[in-house]
Amino acid sequence: MLDDRSSTGIIIFPSEPTEETVSIFTFSAKNPVLVNMIMIALIVMGAYSFMQLPREIQTEIKFNWVFIVTVYPAGSPEEIEKLITIPIEDEISDVEDIDLLSSTSTENSSFISIKFVDLRQNEFDKRFNDLRVELDKVKNLPEDAEDPYIFQLKTSSWFPVLNIVLSGDLPEREMKRIADDLKKRIRDITDVSRIEVAGIRERQIWIEADPEKMGASNIALLQLAEAVRTKNLSLPAGRMKAGRMEYVVRTVGELHSADDISRLTIFDHPETGKATISDFSRVTDTFEEKSTISRFDGRNSITLSIFKKTKGNAITVSDKVKQIVKEVEKTLPKRARIAITSDYSISIKEILTKLEVNAVMGFIFVVILLFLLLGGRNAIFAGIGIPVTLLSAFLFMNIYGESLNGNSLFALVLVLGMLVDDAVVIIENCHRYMQKGLSPLDAVRIGAPEVAVPVFASVLTTMAAFLPLMLMPGIIGAFMRIIPIVVCLALAASLFEAFVILPAHIAHWGRPGSGGLRRVDKLFSALKNGYGRLLIKVLRRRYLVVGLVALLAVASAGMIPLIGVDMFADEDIAMFFINIRMPVGTRLATTNNVVRRVEEICMALPENELENVIGNVGILQHEAGVNMETNLGQVIVDLTREKYRRRSVDQIINGIRPEVEQIPGVVSIDFSKVTGGPPTGSPVEIKVKGKYLDTLEIVAEKVKNQLKTMSGVYDIRDDFDPGKEEIRIVADKAKAAAMGLDTYTIARTVRIALAGVEISSIMDGDEEVKVILKLPEDWKEDITNLENLVVSSREGKPVALKNVANFIITRSYSEIHRFEKDRAITVSANVNKRKTSAAKVNTKILDNFTNINTRFPGYSLDFRGEFKEFQQAFSSLGRLFLIGILLIFIILGAQFRSWLQPLIVIVTVPFAFIGATFGLMVTGYPFSIVTLFGMVGLAGVAVNSAIVLIDFINKTREKGSNPWLAIVRAAKIRLRPILLTSATTIFGLLPMALGLGGKSATWQPLASTIVWGLALGTCLTLFVIPAVYGIYVDLTKRFEKTSSQGGLEPK
Repeated sequence: MLDDRSSTGIIIFPSEPTEETVSIFTFSAKNPVLVNMIMIALIVMGAYSFMQLPREIQTEIKFNWVFIVTVYPAGSPEEIEKLITIPIEDEISDVEDIDLLSSTSTENSSFISIKFVDLRQNEFDKRFNDLRVELDKVKNLPEDAEDPYIFQLKTSSWFPVLNIVLSGDLPEREMKRIADDLKKRIRDITDVSRIEVAGIRERQIWIEADPEKMGASNIALLQLAEAVRTKNLSLPAGRMKAGRMEYVVRTVGELHSADDISRLTIFDHPETGKATISDFSRVTDTFEEKSTISRFDGRNSITLSIFKKTKGNAITVSDKVKQIVKEVEKTLPKRARIAITSDYSISIKEILTKLEVNAVMGFIFVVILLFLLLGGRNAIFAGIGIPVTLLSAFLFMNIYGESLNGNSLFALVLVLGMLVDDAVVIIENCHRYMQKGLSPLDAVRIGAPEVAVPVFASVLTTMAAFLPLMLMPGIIGAFMRIIPIVVCLALAASLFEAFVILPAHIAHWGRPGSGGLRRVDKLFSALKNGYGRLLIKVLRRRYLVVGLVALLAVASAGMIPLIGVDMFADEDIAMFFINIRMPVGTRLATTNNVVRRVEEICMALPENELENVIGNVGILQHEAGVNMETNLGQVIVDLTREKYRRRSVDQIINGIRPEVEQIPGVVSIDFSKVTGGPPTGSPVEIKVKGKYLDTLEIVAEKVKNQLKTMSGVYDIRDDFDPGKEEIRIVADKAKAAAMGLDTYTIARTVRIALAGVEISSIMDGDEEVKVILKLPEDWKEDITNLENLVVSSREGKPVALKNVANFIITRSYSEIHRFEKDRAITVSANVNKRKTSAAKVNTKILDNFTNINTRFPGYSLDFRGEFKEFQQAFSSLGRLFLIGILLIFIILGAQFRSWLQPLIVIVTVPFAFIGATFGLMVTGYPFSIVTLFGMVGLAGVAVNSAIVLIDFINKTREKGSNPWLAIVRAAKIRLRPILLTSATTIFGLLPMALGLGGKSATWQPLASTIVWGLALGTCLTLFVIPAVYGIYVDLTKRFEKTSSQGGLEPK
């Protein structure tokens, strides 16, 4: 029987290590005070960093997206496309590194999206500045168009941290005052970036001209506008000196109230007398036309949405806002009410708490396991490394500027069991020498260096598997990138702890073992003997065993199509949004009726599921910002916490979906959730590109009809709206010139009449109030009024509009979308993941429309959304996996000084994949980006046991042992640390994999993948790696004419 003794029964020790080899361990062992002071410093600084880290639901993502918004009031989509969107696109398209360029031209505004290729932050900042420079070159925009606004997409702009709702039976001015005061106080919070307000109207002064009175006196709208502009001035006139004094001269003619405007003189003729603004119009101090409506649980309200800064702490913002709300609530009138809704910080706390509880449970599991298998003293030595390493990781994260979020915290849970692997190997080897009679100090000096190289290589191979994942491109790469960073930081910290801090503890407090530990030793001794006998049988049938495992690997690969595919699993975050889009041009009152009906449906949810419902009309919040149009609406549904309700968010949405979708007159109703993952678009998102919208509509309809035939596809829609009838006023240039008019004067007059135009502003204290010139609303209800609209010529003569222009009634598009400088219609849909997948649906459409360019020359399909992101991520993961394997091969080649032996170690990777695939089949989890990410990382973890095993086989053979004897002896010696290191990793992740501390749809499948992969992979490693090594021995002997160690078969 093989054991740790020679055939003579004398204990064999390795040669005395050199001082250089053990310097780090000897230094640690001889300087326990310094080492422990370093440990205490790391603990203190790490604990401080942990308290300082901002809390988020996910890491801040650098999207490389830029948006340009240009507002042109009352502009039609075709006008905005021609006058604003295309000129800007043409100007900025030469900026380097642009990956995608798309735009939407709607009534009143142009929205341009620019996506850059993956760039480092400093490179992206440079390209962002290049965009600004090119945008400044666009000079020919319409006069009434606002300056283009350019901004970046950031995670913090997706959704507000929380909403504050003000409601009550108070005058509008009083409600506005309360909201303004609240807004000012919240704006002073350090981490608040912006506050969006719905349901509030800005104060304005309206000059509502009377067309009949103006016509009788031959007064035109532009004359009223000019009268206000020229008499509301405050202009610097220069300086003058008088003696020793110097004076600044300013000409002042400012207006301060509606009465001041009413009294302004338009003309004063000796014959007709004086005429003022009030003679031809009604001047009122009022509020802007209602463009948004907000309700809270069915009652009219004002909603303040609070957004945080990029590096801001959402929980801190929420806490400070709540404190302000408490203070304001004490001063509110009795008829007013204030409430906080959609508090995103609650979801952040819930998700982080789940991960923290799973981390604590994993830590407890690992420590208990160490106590049982290593003994109390050794368990403490190894267990100390976990908090030291974690706190060191928090220190690095604080320096790095990262937040404590779901991604970074899961990375720590993922690596939790691995943190003691290096310590376990060192402790176990030192313990083995103490059992042989060496003192703890000598055991450290001899045992620690003996395993230092394979331990170091094991940590490096794990880091080598994770590090390439930092290079993953796209939004998914940005979302996942922090995981490999934190894993590698934690592993580096654990290696430092095992090499610098741990040896001092073993050398000064180590013992050979207690009675309980000796019983464990006896148990392992029996286990080793049984394992040795079984291993000899495996070695005799090594080719058969390796062949069977190879077939098992092929079979597991064949099971992959049977496993579902999903991009990202959604967390159950207790809120969802219903986005409502009516036909463009729909009046606010009509949209309001639809939104109110949706609110009523949502408010009928059971009390144990519903917290509150917010309805916003005329405003729609989304990832890129806020859209404000009278045809838009949004209902925000706050649900109770997951533990209080039986149904998930998806089940609740599916329960109300049929009734909501039956509401007539709606262009689209979309349900969206806060998922906790990156924004990847719809599962099906197909852009139909071409020149003419009529043809695009035909092709888009064919795509939609194809989607309707597929099982599991729903919410099929496109973003094309045929629009509404449009009256085009075409100036007769010859007649207009004869009358002393030009096209600009005609257009400007019509614009004032129909849209109302800001002609000036006044200051009332510190409040700026816009002055709006317009015609009464009832005037716009008769087209003959427009035909008879008076336009003033250069000579001041009144001319009826119908005498200088033609009126053409036609249909205009409500929105014009462009993609890569072509017009486009986007067809999108959702999929029922139980029936089909985004990949299957998109592939089928791709197959059916391969000849699209033949049937419709110049037209094409571009597949985007979740499908595109998954394709990109999947191909990237494949390449990064190969890079990781190459790095592992290089590390192992440097360690073993061999080309073939690293391949033996890498054989363990398929073993782990067999276990992971089997685990997905058993648990029912689909293949997703998260599970694939875990499988790539698993490659680095799976090889660790094989590294130590191969290293010990080599060392045993170097002492002259028969190769088969060396394999069995080394395998028996390393059985305990292999089982221990694998078990600690598995037990560290087990609470997360089982959801013991709370279920996580995102991270639970990843943990389960690694647990199954490592469990089965370790079992196969213990038998198949020795078998493969035996084949390696056969091959080397076949190429050698002689062998110094003979060719004995295992016996």
